[in-house]
Amino acid sequence: MSLLWRNRELRIGLSPERIYVSGASSLELPGNDGGWEMAVQALPDILKGKSGLASVVLADQFVRYALLPHNETLKGEAQWTALARHRFSVLHGPRADEWEVKVAATAPHGARLACAVDRALVQRMAEVFVRSQVRLAVVQPFLIAAFNRIRRQVGNGSCWIVVEETGRLTLALIQRGTWVAIRARRSDAQWRKVL
Repeated sequence: MSLLWRNRELRIGLSPERIYVSGASSLELPGNDGGWEMAVQALPDILKGKSGLASVVLADQFVRYALLPHNETLKGEAQWTALARHRFSVLHGPRADEWEVKVAATAPHGARLACAVDRALVQRMAEVFVRSQVRLAVVQPFLIAAFNRIRRQVGNGSCWIVVEETGRLTLALIQRGTWVAIRARRSDAQWRKVL
């Protein structure tokens, strides 16, 4: 789950309300219904005239998470991915069949973090980058990008990670270097008092 920003790399943040671009002002997406389609449609104009590498951070509103408990019987990424797909199916029903699922180890004998994103989002974004002169180096959810910024400081310590987006919070609890819980919640202006 490492995030390597290169000095000349174009960094893009996609959210339902706005696209953030390194070295430029952000682009507002007024009237968006909360989906990813409008953000991806705006990407060709942002990429026009640019070249090199790009990294994209996806708003957690576009991502689903699940923690998979450590299991000695699972061998290899294919088995972990199959378990994650099953878990998302149980939690979200048939729509989980349309998601791209990735699994990452969080600690040697800790839970694994499963992330799911609409497969159509990944495909459409890949098509946009292929047509441009910009090579897509990495795509990460906001929570993972935030964790990667602090992972050395956390080490084997404990912390809460709270990612705030418009109308939504993603919270992760790490205890002694191991991911213990992850939750997404709707939020309002009073969320800090409630938290």
